[in-house]
Amino acid sequence: MKDLKLPEHLREKLKKPFGNLIREWDRSNLKSSGLIICVGDKTSEKVLGSGVIPKICIYDGKIMRREIKIPEMIDNFNAEKIHAKNPAGYLTRDLFDSVRRALNSGGNFKIFVDGEEDLATLAAIYLAPISSLVLYGQPKEGIVMVNVNKKSKEFVNGILDEMIKSGNRNFE
Repeated sequence: MKDLKLPEHLREKLKKPFGNLIREWDRSNLKSSGLIICVGDKTSEKVLGSGVIPKICIYDGKIMRREIKIPEMIDNFNAEKIHAKNPAGYLTRDLFDSVRRALNSGGNFKIFVDGEEDLATLAAIYLAPISSLVLYGQPKEGIVMVNVNKKSKEFVNGILDEMIKSGNRNFE
């Protein structure tokens, strides 16, 4: 897969939650026994803080594009750390490869994104097995919980197809 750039016409579509919005996170919100992937610093912090152990945390040291100190919960998460390059507005092959590696390995992982992890939710849903949960932050609203199923995979495949059709070229 080549690096994909998000075209302008998809930005509005991706601002709306495409899962169940949970305004107050609590571990009782989890209804699945599938693996869990967290995308975002705040989301990872809240999920880890509630005692839930995700397979993967994807974070970038930023909240709403402002640099923050990496949350202690993420720092202390006993997981293998991977670095992935992913500039804002892109989904890079490096990010896809990192998520794929983590999913295909036995342990837990934390993927630090050099750049921006906002679009990593798409890679996570695309690569995760059916019955997984992908959790990501909805700014100023809460956490969105996406059940990885045929419908969510079709939605993501449609977005990725649009990114490819929009005349993307590899990130330089």
